[in-house]
Amino acid sequence: MDNMTTNNENKSGISIGLDQLLPEDNKSVQLGLNYGQNECNSQRVLKENNTKRGKDLFGKKGRGSNPFWKKTAKLYCVLSAVCAIVVMVTLYVTHGDFLSYFLYHDTLDAGMDFFHSIEYVRGRQPYAVFDTLYPPLANLFFYALFLLVPASVSDNWTYDFEASVAMRGTETDLRTTQSCFLLYVFFVVLAVLLLAVLLRDVMQNAQWARASTFFALFSFGVLNAVDRGNIILLAAGLSLFFVMYHRSKRAWVRELALVALAVAAGLKIYPAFLGVMLLRNRDFKAAIRTVFYGIAALVLPVFAFQEGVYGLQLWLKILFSFGSKSKTPWAGNGINSMFAHGAHLVDLIAGTSNATVSFFAAAFAVAAVLVVCALLCRQEWQALLLITVAMMYQSQGNYIYCMALIPLAYFLAQEKVMTRQNILPFAVLMVFNLPLPIFEERNSYIRNTIVQLAILTAIIWGVVQAVNYVLAALKTQKPEQSKLDKKAARSTLVTFGASLGALAVSLAVFYGVWVLYNAPSITMQLGNGIYNTEYYTPENSNKELPFYWCKKSAEIKLVNPQLNTERYTFTFTVGDYFFDISDRPSITITFGDSSQTFVVSQENMKIRYTVDVPFGESTIDISYSGKRVDAPQDSRTLYFVMVQPQLERIK
Repeated sequence: MDNMTTNNENKSGISIGLDQLLPEDNKSVQLGLNYGQNECNSQRVLKENNTKRGKDLFGKKGRGSNPFWKKTAKLYCVLSAVCAIVVMVTLYVTHGDFLSYFLYHDTLDAGMDFFHSIEYVRGRQPYAVFDTLYPPLANLFFYALFLLVPASVSDNWTYDFEASVAMRGTETDLRTTQSCFLLYVFFVVLAVLLLAVLLRDVMQNAQWARASTFFALFSFGVLNAVDRGNIILLAAGLSLFFVMYHRSKRAWVRELALVALAVAAGLKIYPAFLGVMLLRNRDFKAAIRTVFYGIAALVLPVFAFQEGVYGLQLWLKILFSFGSKSKTPWAGNGINSMFAHGAHLVDLIAGTSNATVSFFAAAFAVAAVLVVCALLCRQEWQALLLITVAMMYQSQGNYIYCMALIPLAYFLAQEKVMTRQNILPFAVLMVFNLPLPIFEERNSYIRNTIVQLAILTAIIWGVVQAVNYVLAALKTQKPEQSKLDKKAARSTLVTFGASLGALAVSLAVFYGVWVLYNAPSITMQLGNGIYNTEYYTPENSNKELPFYWCKKSAEIKLVNPQLNTERYTFTFTVGDYFFDISDRPSITITFGDSSQTFVVSQENMKIRYTVDVPFGESTIDISYSGKRVDAPQDSRTLYFVMVQPQLERIK
């Protein structure tokens, strides 16, 4: 059944779609002419088989017929239709009020993963200013879209997240402008169209293939991705393209599939887990090339932004801190949330407080186990299911379920009848994909609890599958088969060892690059309470200097990669833009246990403060005692301007 990925290359015609874009040779023309006759023959054979097994949907006629609940594709379509009907009836009864209980809870935030991301790249500092979670390649994608937005529109945007959120529902809301709204529409249409064509190609041999494709496009993950405008819609399509064509007979198509995976991982990190499929096929050369493509997709886009390579470090910090501040970590939909949920139940019984502990390491270890189990699976859909669950090592938005469409499509194509062996994974796939009519006000506690049970089921099922594979290889009675199974087991172990080695080398290289880049000097990052702007020109200077609006309190973060303590001078000028010094306001700078207060007695006063920066990360806290600035046409809470902040090493 692992040969499903190449079946679509042996057919041609309109319903397949991609074969017209990926012609193999001149013979494809003849295949296209003959496809109509082949399709008629296949339909005739299918009709004869249905006649032999019985025509009645509920299996009441004909010997050997199966009721619809024993046919995987039909059962999926029926369940999807039932869920959709219940959801629609509920929305009609509530006049649409329950839509926010079904999808994202904030009714003013529809599509804002897309629109905010365009805002974040305006000043080309998406990490230092907005703490965006998207990788650099995704930011480059949104920067390309930003260039299509008229300057008359983008000039009205703000430069910080809080003010950006405040724009929603106002006349400056991006969704009210023609250019931004059409960009969103074109993005969704093209991404969903790509997903539809690929899903139809995978499931072309499945029962009810068109209906299955239709309902897949209205799965819970796709609905949430459209609601959020999340780029996972595009990443899921590229990931599915990789799975379909990474074993193509045509070299350039195989290479295109590897590039598609690298791009998908560059847009949303977790598609990188699908690289396990290359190791599973023992295609180590392709795996190495994919790693290089992935590194290029990760590193090269940072040079389009002002942060440069330092943006990678900022992004990694944001990435690893994501979700760590949740007050209810057990309410998520990841493996870490599953552990937190168990700890929360223990806390309720024993009166302890273990649920707030980070379970990231444990979740990642389980994800690694799932990857090993995927290497041992016999069928492709089994490996894809375990890899998809491994992607959920950390709690994500509900759009993550888009990735579950990949194992669902292969399951429906390869498992046409329900059996005792596939009923559990089918149930797991249904939990991930069905638009279950569950309506909750905010945290989706009920839905995520069901998802956590599905994840636990998939983990246990995957481990059992792997153990059964190993036992079967060790206990085979036939000498010839025993040799083959043992050889396969040894090859799998070698594959796993090689993958661990590649991971170790990649981490070592990344750490070396990080140290090499950061070693020469201490880096400075603008933290909370500081708004980025473009340039400020003081009246007494002809030079353009970078300046930053600040709140009543602000932070400057310092990172010292060297093991020894370094002494630096931190300086900046207090700007005179809408600034009133009649009350003689003061600025207090605190670093560690020491602090110093400066009375602002003149315009463009220069502040100088000496700090001994230890190894690691430290913070300079700046507080201001003056009044709020009354800036015309500005809704932000502003107090003073910091002009040209810089660090100078004292030798």
